[in-house]
Amino acid sequence: MRKYPLSLVVFLGLLLPNISYAQTAGTLSFSYTPVAHTGNWGSKHVLAVWIQDSSDSFIRTKFRYWGNGTNDHLPNWKANSNQNVTDAITGATLTSYSTKSFTWDGTDLSGALVPDGDYKVTVEECWSHGSSKVTKSFTFTKNGSESHLAPADDENFTDVALGWVPSTTGIESIEDSDAFSVFPNPAHDKIYIDFHANAQSCSIYIVNTLGQEVYREKENKPHAGIKSIDISNFKNGIYFVKVEMNSRMQTKIIVLSK
Repeated sequence: MRKYPLSLVVFLGLLLPNISYAQTAGTLSFSYTPVAHTGNWGSKHVLAVWIQDSSDSFIRTKFRYWGNGTNDHLPNWKANSNQNVTDAITGATLTSYSTKSFTWDGTDLSGALVPDGDYKVTVEECWSHGSSKVTKSFTFTKNGSESHLAPADDENFTDVALGWVPSTTGIESIEDSDAFSVFPNPAHDKIYIDFHANAQSCSIYIVNTLGQEVYREKENKPHAGIKSIDISNFKNGIYFVKVEMNSRMQTKIIVLSK
């Protein structure tokens, strides 16, 4: 066995704890449509969606729907999260199936950015006591590169889409973009872009979570005031509204829920 000088071992021991890990700011978007199931509860079902790291350590709960009589039917979420629902969307047992969408800003429960690396969005659903349930994870990589994933449909999940967009790609974060606003959010059939300042040259793009451009309006004229866009033919889910104005690209995220 090769031996190393004690001085080198001590030096490495002092150096390694101070290694800094990248913590890229950005936005994860996640959307999926659950396949409808029926059981002893009819169409009623309970649901939890949460974020874990690659070691399955809990980061955040995004959705948690259950009732007083069904709070024992999400065992994986309970064990992993210790039932933490800070900033999560919560509610009673669901009575119908619909598309679920959320965004995540890459932070933990304290509000600090988590290190770059692989993370999971985990979904647990139960529709007929503990015997009829499913848990599935979808892995994505948080780093300085933009990525869009579309896992294949299966018997429980369809139209799954994950998109990670780092703010370091030149797209400003939502909080820092104040040249325009988009409303309503969630949207139903139309969105309105309210320009807070005159744009000498303006282009508008709408991109889905797969990175596909679904709307483009390129103009070489000034723009101000409020503009409406019909999105009634879009699928439910998350979209990025990109506005290039005065040689500067800014982005807002909207959720379409019909």
